[in-house]
Amino acid sequence: MSDKASSTRDVLEWLQRDVTPSVDNHLEAILGESQFADRLTYQIRSGGKRLRPGLAMLSGTLCGLEAADILDIAAAVEMIHTYSLLHDDLVDDDRYRRGEPAFWVEFGHDDAINIGDMMFTRGLKTVPDDQEHLAIETVHEMTAGQQMDLDFDRRRDVTSEEYLEMVQKKTGSLFDLCLELPQAVSDTDLDVDGYSSLWPAFQIYDDIQDCKHGKGKSKPGGDICSGKRTLMTIHTNSDEVYDILDKPPEETTQADVQEVIDRYQENGSITYARNYMEQLQDDAKASLQNLPESPERTKLQVLAQLDFEL
Repeated sequence: MSDKASSTRDVLEWLQRDVTPSVDNHLEAILGESQFADRLTYQIRSGGKRLRPGLAMLSGTLCGLEAADILDIAAAVEMIHTYSLLHDDLVDDDRYRRGEPAFWVEFGHDDAINIGDMMFTRGLKTVPDDQEHLAIETVHEMTAGQQMDLDFDRRRDVTSEEYLEMVQKKTGSLFDLCLELPQAVSDTDLDVDGYSSLWPAFQIYDDIQDCKHGKGKSKPGGDICSGKRTLMTIHTNSDEVYDILDKPPEETTQADVQEVIDRYQENGSITYARNYMEQLQDDAKASLQNLPESPERTKLQVLAQLDFEL
């Protein structure tokens, strides 16, 4: 086994062994006080790698925060993340999340909206030291990115620059919060702003994985059925691809999905996206040179290798 694979395994084990139990127990304690605890904890019980809380804990440790504050920040970002998942699955009509029925399938559309809102506000209340304004700004950016993504579904002229801006807002802003909140609470500057190059790499990786086996939410090509514009779509720039993407999801066949994937492959668009992703990874890893050697820096380096599904 290569050193790279071993390091990735170690970080995944750390997320499972150390991050998940402590964060999930804290979330259960926070949300268990509610009369709606069964629904508030449904998505949390379905699992997940807890990457965002892990990043918050790494940042908090590097900033020298107390354990209680680190745990509150980690729980807050996971609640904000969970709120976004409840709404995203409803908007995207995704019936499965992490191999289990999506929240809206289990409890209905109305509950998905309302419980999602409740989760968001509970996350804000958990942010320590009067820094909830950072979380509010983050959710503003996330929803702006989500709206851009929705608007893209009606266009055939989306540019790479627009796609990357959308990704940074929709996906990257919450990852940024994981690193920024501990710095704000501790009044510390870790000088790792360049690490944010990794967030678009995460999304590009996610897009590529969807062409392979569906990211654990559905069959391969869920994004294609939903009409999503990705970096591969923009690179291929084919009317035939857009014709399929513009079909209603229920009319998009597996043959349609395979045709789009084949065109991505034939045009070198998957390779293009992967190469772009790897350059972003390199930029992120380079930004960590400002940090002193530590177990936390090593974990951040390994996360930037992107050797696993997110």
